[in-house]
Amino acid sequence: MQRLTRLFFTLVLLLSVGFSGQVFADTFEENVSQALQNLNLSKGDVGLLVLTNAPYIKVDGANALPWLNQAQEKTGCTVGKGNLLFFQRAQSHPFRLMLFRKTDGQAVIISREKSNWVTDTVNIGPDTISKAAFWEKIDTYHAGRDMFTLASLANVWAKGGPYDFLKSAELHNHICPGLTSGYLMAHYILDHFPLKDGERYTVVACPVWCKEDAFQVVMDCTPGKKGLVVKPLSDDQKKQISVANPAGMVLVWDAEQKRGRGAALSFSFDPLRALSAKDTPKAAMVLAALDHLDQPDRFVSTSAEFNLDEKRYNAITRAGSNPWAVVGLMKTQ
Repeated sequence: MQRLTRLFFTLVLLLSVGFSGQVFADTFEENVSQALQNLNLSKGDVGLLVLTNAPYIKVDGANALPWLNQAQEKTGCTVGKGNLLFFQRAQSHPFRLMLFRKTDGQAVIISREKSNWVTDTVNIGPDTISKAAFWEKIDTYHAGRDMFTLASLANVWAKGGPYDFLKSAELHNHICPGLTSGYLMAHYILDHFPLKDGERYTVVACPVWCKEDAFQVVMDCTPGKKGLVVKPLSDDQKKQISVANPAGMVLVWDAEQKRGRGAALSFSFDPLRALSAKDTPKAAMVLAALDHLDQPDRFVSTSAEFNLDEKRYNAITRAGSNPWAVVGLMKTQ
């Protein structure tokens, strides 16, 4: 009797762990197979995208990489083929994995909820996401607010968006006009301020918005490596800046020579908005901008240029200073 009791509780424990056992793994594989069938796609189909947060989240304290591996094996989608993409979420966020059909935007989204697998079958093609009515009902789907992430990345992929743009979206966990502005600014900097031997970039994010995540991916400028300095401004401080559409600064610095050069940059959202009809949902606005991502000069401009010595570089980048005041670009009282 005691032996049977121990066996019973052992089975209960294994089932409760779930993720590390085979029971839920089989169920996940079945969901992926069913999704392929529903989409009328097969392993290795060039019109198939897999998009997931699997590398970032945890389920019951364990990572989700085994499920990612199973999805790769079932679908044939890989990073090297460019049809396996990721988006970052907090470790506590629900698991999501979407299979997306390029030709018409049909998708199956597999989610993990309370130890169960649930799916959404939904069309998220360009026509669908361009309608406000679709976004009004996204809370009725298991994927919920992740629908914006999934729709924006999948459609940019379907239209052949640049890979570094998609990787920027992975960090930012969606694509929006704000991230798009950062992508355009990053390429403007690379085009207009190329580095010489011994130089490095420091991007001064001031004011701050979604754009900063693109600098980290496209330029490898991160706060941890002192390549990105983030300085929020109050509304009153923003109004006092003397240049139009202030978006931040780029500093080109030679640490050994202790000298460099800098530029104040402006970004105009007006030409970006003009690409879409008024009140177009954000996910659809991004698609309109895709054909213009190789034209950063259309949106970004240099408002001022200045020389740097060590004193000025430190004054701009260190805590407690307003960079626009340091370089003399504030309105006089």
